[in-house]
Amino acid sequence: MDAKKLRAKDFMQTDVKTVHKGVTLLAATKMMRDFGLSSLVVEPDDDGDAFGIITRKDIVEAIVMDANGWESLTVDDLMTKPSITTNSSLSISHCYQLMRMVGVRRLPVVDGTNLVGILSNSDIFVKLTENIF
Repeated sequence: MDAKKLRAKDFMQTDVKTVHKGVTLLAATKMMRDFGLSSLVVEPDDDGDAFGIITRKDIVEAIVMDANGWESLTVDDLMTKPSITTNSSLSISHCYQLMRMVGVRRLPVVDGTNLVGILSNSDIFVKLTENIF
């Protein structure tokens, strides 16, 4: 398998759950738990806005560090915005290099201003190793 010929679209998950920045952290946590997700993409407010992302790590940190008041926080309080994104046609090797350079494990995948998927280091691992065993 030549990773240089493979693209983000070959690895990404297309069933992406999104959330608005005003959603409570409690609601976002429940959504992530119920769907077995490690992140949610935060919708942009308008066409000139960027996507954000909130991760399981963000939520665990909020609960541990602020155990008594975390339920009153919103996604906007913890999300990373703008999220680093990639295009669906970018090579998987460049996607992985981008993830390593900026220190993220997930990249929302966009075509223009449309969210079309999400790519994680787990997706890359599974796809690259599926024919090994």
